[in-house]
Amino acid sequence: MTADIAKQLSTDDLKFNPPHFSEAVLHDFLQHHYGMAGDFKTLAGERDQNMQFTTRDRKRYVLKIAGPDELDETVDFQIKSLLHLQVTDPGLTVPVQIKTTAGEQAAKITDDNGQAHWVRLVSFVEGEPLDLHDHLNLDAIKAIGRITGRLCAALKGFEHPASKNFMPWDGLNGLIFSTELREKYMPDDFKALAETHLQRLETDGVPRLLALPHQVIHHDGHAGNVMCEVGNPAVVTGVIDFGDLIDRPIAMDISIVLTSVIEQGADILSATTAMLEGYREYTPIPDEQLALLYDAVAVSYIIAVQLYSYRAQHHADDPEKIRQEDLAGTVDAARKFLEFDRAKFTAHIMSAN
Repeated sequence: MTADIAKQLSTDDLKFNPPHFSEAVLHDFLQHHYGMAGDFKTLAGERDQNMQFTTRDRKRYVLKIAGPDELDETVDFQIKSLLHLQVTDPGLTVPVQIKTTAGEQAAKITDDNGQAHWVRLVSFVEGEPLDLHDHLNLDAIKAIGRITGRLCAALKGFEHPASKNFMPWDGLNGLIFSTELREKYMPDDFKALAETHLQRLETDGVPRLLALPHQVIHHDGHAGNVMCEVGNPAVVTGVIDFGDLIDRPIAMDISIVLTSVIEQGADILSATTAMLEGYREYTPIPDEQLALLYDAVAVSYIIAVQLYSYRAQHHADDPEKIRQEDLAGTVDAARKFLEFDRAKFTAHIMSAN
């Protein structure tokens, strides 16, 4: 199954091409559709153009302009997920959809080529991202587990037609097995180690992960998307960025958090234990999911290395930053994890469940 998918997918499917509307155009758009005026600050975005917008009375929002290849149903998926969370867990701090003056959840803007883009405004989640802190202690890691587990519980039962669509950072879509990514976008000093895992994952790990029970998951709970009190990483305040939502096993949701905290220097076993303790406070983790967690983390690391390598060569405003920060740190953490004994990791987390 994965081999067939890999033959069909290539880097042409990635679509890392956010739009670039001027502040003047966006100011007119906001005035017309939301009756707001204020100032902009550019935020990072792989597929969307994201802008922090501050009104004259100092209220902050995030304006999200979808890329030209983003399907209508994908934008609707993200909107509906946030509306769902307002009902299932209104106390959970995530972005809140802001309606236009016409009462709509989003509106369209047209670029110079006549291409229409969906635009929506969401509330600003206060705090600072956890990745501003060089080292996260076990209390902070447990807090990340707690809020991502709570988010997973709140998303349980949510369904949408776009939940199974292609999403670049989905390690189970088969893209990691494509010849193009394995050969062209894998650092030379990492390729041999990754290949030993890819061979096992292709024949065993990924098919077993795909067979697990699944639900819509956030799938992006890395330290850059989890917010904490300023200067206090142990007090988590919210979660942002719902662009990587997908219907997958919860092991994949957990894997994204673990790849991030390990990258920041945390000990693998103690970090995993703390994270799982927090996650379980809201979402039970069946043994069948834990048994494949090592493979889930391995998949998430490998796809991250491949995609950072790709973005450093294409579609990046600052490729050197990606190479020196994102890619280098991910490769180091991936090597640390992939060299760790798989059986030892699994036995440890199973015994602690």
